Formats: sequence, C-alpha cells, structure tokens
Amino acid sequence: MSVIKYFSKTKFGQKFIGFVFYSLTSFVHRSIRWKYLIESEKSNIFNNNQKMIFCCWHNRLFLGPHILPRNRKINALQSSHSDGMITSTAFKFLGMNVILGSSNRGGMQAFRQMVKCIQLGESVAITPDGPKGPKEKVKDGIIKLAQITNSPIIPLVWSTKKFKIINSWDNFVIPMPFSKGVYSFGKPIYIKKKINENELAMCKQKLELELKRLTKLVNQELS
Repeated sequence: MSVIKYFSKTKFGQKFIGFVFYSLTSFVHRSIRWKYLIESEKSNIFNNNQKMIFCCWHNRLFLGPHILPRNRKINALQSSHSDGMITSTAFKFLGMNVILGSSNRGGMQAFRQMVKCIQLGESVAITPDGPKGPKEKVKDGIIKLAQITNSPIIPLVWSTKKFKIINSWDNFVIPMPFSKGVYSFGKPIYIKKKINENELAMCKQKLELELKRLTKLVNQELS
C-alpha cells in the first residue's frame, strides 16, 4: 500500500483531503460565470423550502453540492469507503448533514435514516447511479424513497464550457476555473404509493430521461 493510499484511509488524512477538495471545488465554483436556467416556476426550487429529494449523476459531484439551495436542511447520502468519507468532509463544510451507507454496505440503515429526515421536513441529496454504477443508470433506492415519503425527486444538472473528463467508471467531470456555466433543476417527479415492477422500471427510466433532457438543455445554452 502506497503512503498516499494509506494516508487517505486514516481519519486525519480523510479530513485533510476533504478540506482540500472542498477548498478546490469552492474556488472553481466561485470563479465560474453561472447562468441559472429556469424552465418554469415549478422548477425554481429557490422559491420554497419544501422537503425534496435532490439528485445528480455521480460524475457531476464535483460541483453538484455547491449548487444545491441553502434555504433548507439537506442530508447527503455518501458511501462509507475512504473516497466517500473524503467527500463527506467536504459536504460538512458546505453545511450539509451526511448519511453514510450504500447498496453494498449499511444500505437499509441509511435508507431508514433518509426516510426519518424527510419525515422531519428535511431534504435529501442522492447520486442515483452511485457509488459504483452502472453509469447514468438509476437504481431502485431513490424511487422507493420518493414512493414511501411522498416527496418529489428534483433532478439537478450543471455543465461548463471548459472541462476535463477523468477515465473513471462514471467519466467524472472536472470543470475548468473561470469558465461559463449553466445549471438547472428539473420538473418535480412524484412516485405513486403503490407501483408494480413494471411501473418501477418506468419510473427509473423517466428519471434517466429527465436528467438526459436537462443535460442536453444546459449544453445547448453553452453552445
């Protein structure tokens, strides 16, 4: 095990790297010339503080948390492995609470915690294809969470004129500082209390299509 890898697995190392990651992403976010694309008043989530389930693809995590509204309490779901612990530290600097868990470890406990947070009137933020993919494929968890809590899913998409793509499972996007950027929130997606397996698959596809539609929309604004 390399020294850097060992350091990233220690509590001090995770907090230190998390702070560096937060500082870097904050600098990049502030340097970008942003345009907020509002499709309708229903998609302007800054006008209310209702409990919501925010989501963006895993490859947009670099700036996704910075764009989320600050007019409500948000709980971010993060995996409990070392990479997740590092981003969790960054989220805490942004004033967000962190719920640790994933489909592979602590999933049910994390799910119950998210339900409880929403019942208390708080919001939740999830990457529906995280933590390990497949890329841009919605998993069952976010649909079932919306179904149980009767809370809307709010897709979030951002894009910048200049960026780099990392050769990772999700093709992680790193925006370049001082670039032009556009972000938008999608229309609220509600899930019925009772759905069968076919309807569950359709709901997942609906969210995937909305995220793709929004991505195309913000990219067109930059072209």
